Amino acid sequence: MDQDTLKLLAKVKVVARKALNLEIDVQRLTHDREYAADILGKASLTDNEDLVLAAITLQDRFGLLAEKPAAKPKAGETTPDPNKYKLGARG
Repeated sequence: MDQDTLKLLAKVKVVARKALNLEIDVQRLTHDREYAADILGKASLTDNEDLVLAAITLQDRFGLLAEKPAAKPKAGETTPDPNKYKLGARG
C-alpha cells in the first residue's frame, strides 16, 4: 500500500472518530470489502468536506465506486443492432 493511501486511511480514522463518533478498524477496512463500503459510505455522507473527499478517494482506490456509465449516443446517432449481420453475405 502506498504512502498516500496510508495517510488517507489515518485521516479518515481520526476525522470519523471526531465527526461521527465512529471507531474504524483500519486492518478490517483494508481487507473486508463490505465493511469498507459501509464505513466509507457513512463517512461520505457527512458535512465534513475533508472526510468526504478522503472517503471517496479511498472508495476509488479500493475499487468500490461504480464503473463509469457508458456514453450515451449523441442526438441523431443510432446504435447498431447486435442481432443484425451475424452471418456473412452467403450466410
